[in-house]
Amino acid sequence: MQPRWSLYLLAFALLPGLLARPAVSQEIRPLVELSRPSAVGSCDTGFHTFGNWPVWLVDEAGEPIVAVNPIHPNNVVAAWIQGPFQDIIAAASLDGGQSWQQVPIPLTTCSGWPFGGTGDPWLSFAPNGDLYVVAGAGHTLADAGIAVIKSGDGGLHWSAPLVVPGSFTKDSHASLTADPKDARFVYASWLRNSSEHGGTVAFSRTTDGGLTWKPTRTIVQPTSQSHIQFSQILVLPNGTLVDIYEFYKNQPEKPAINLQVLRSKNHGKTWSAPRNAATITPFLRANESPVVDPKTGQFVSNVTNVSLAVDRRNGNLYAVWEDGRFSSFQYNDTAFAMSANGGLTWSVPIRVNRTPLDVPPANRQAFFPYIAVAADGTIGVSYYDFRFNDANPGLPTDRWLVLCHPSSARPATNPVNWGSEVRLTDSSFNMGAVVPKVLKDRFFIGDYFGLAAAGNDFVSVFIQPDHDNVTSAFFRRVRP
Repeated sequence: MQPRWSLYLLAFALLPGLLARPAVSQEIRPLVELSRPSAVGSCDTGFHTFGNWPVWLVDEAGEPIVAVNPIHPNNVVAAWIQGPFQDIIAAASLDGGQSWQQVPIPLTTCSGWPFGGTGDPWLSFAPNGDLYVVAGAGHTLADAGIAVIKSGDGGLHWSAPLVVPGSFTKDSHASLTADPKDARFVYASWLRNSSEHGGTVAFSRTTDGGLTWKPTRTIVQPTSQSHIQFSQILVLPNGTLVDIYEFYKNQPEKPAINLQVLRSKNHGKTWSAPRNAATITPFLRANESPVVDPKTGQFVSNVTNVSLAVDRRNGNLYAVWEDGRFSSFQYNDTAFAMSANGGLTWSVPIRVNRTPLDVPPANRQAFFPYIAVAADGTIGVSYYDFRFNDANPGLPTDRWLVLCHPSSARPATNPVNWGSEVRLTDSSFNMGAVVPKVLKDRFFIGDYFGLAAAGNDFVSVFIQPDHDNVTSAFFRRVRP
């Protein structure tokens, strides 16, 4: 009898803690296909920089992004590339993602404007509800520049494109951040490619709500032995701007990659000297894409961009990226690091994806992570993996969302505090059904994948083939 009585005492002692721990559950809304039928039909701009494309490819989508209106949280807007870098289409919802209206962004000839091609869309809402989209646009890659378009009604109608002064010099991969407290200010940063420096960080801003943009200027210029891969500006609660970018130092064997940080306390007029934030150690195959079909060896196009977010309650900065250190460089996991002091110092990276470790190593590849922070501070990270791949034909692929609700007792820097994984795909899709295009015949689904917070919910947009095997943009809302 003594052992049983001891168990009763133990259960009684643990009861308050068990009662205090809430049950974990999620409300997962239905999956919604956004990009079909195409808002521009079969229109072909003639932008064939990456080769001659079959006409039917104009129906395919890639590189989706999403944003939520801060004053009307049911106003959700997504945007993506339609066709082979020919158009950008937006879809606006006024009911939290249940119904959508497609609107072509006025950039290319298919939407009545002069450019032949466009790509790299990025969305940001201002605190007054104005919505901005930035994208690269041009007739060829050589004359690509940065264009900004604005919507005053939640993405249903858009202004004419405004070209950022001085940006037409092989510019690409722009990001855009509206100041969350002052609707006059919006900040853009992007890559400026040159034969001399390989890639610099270019910057512009508006101080009048998008009516005009300041001339382009360089805020980071590496030496000829290094280059920049990606740049994004975040705004801390005290108004300080933090520009975080990937700094590549070219070496004979493999590149050394650091996250570096610039800070500005005067809305981008002047910037601090750069400082190292965290070291990125991705697993790369021959310095190319780290993601490969385990059966065929075909690459998935992947530029390993970092994803960044800020908790607007306390200013915590978060970053996720693909990293090989947790697997002894057999494959990439999703690494997470944070800064609690405005980017001055960063935590030791940890693995946060929940891809099972009891599947073959080639099926543990986790890629294209994206991060967002909900209003209550919950952190969400989405990613793809191949965990359900098997010996059958095709490459089963899924999109996932993993969550962390940080507190002083359960910090986000501890891997055990990440969990409650949600499957965003209804069922595995076949990556092999994605049409190989761009860059050495690789599967291309984009360089960015959107995740945003709608109050305490997360809204995700991602790419997968639909029931017709057409590569399409999909939306899902999750309530933790």
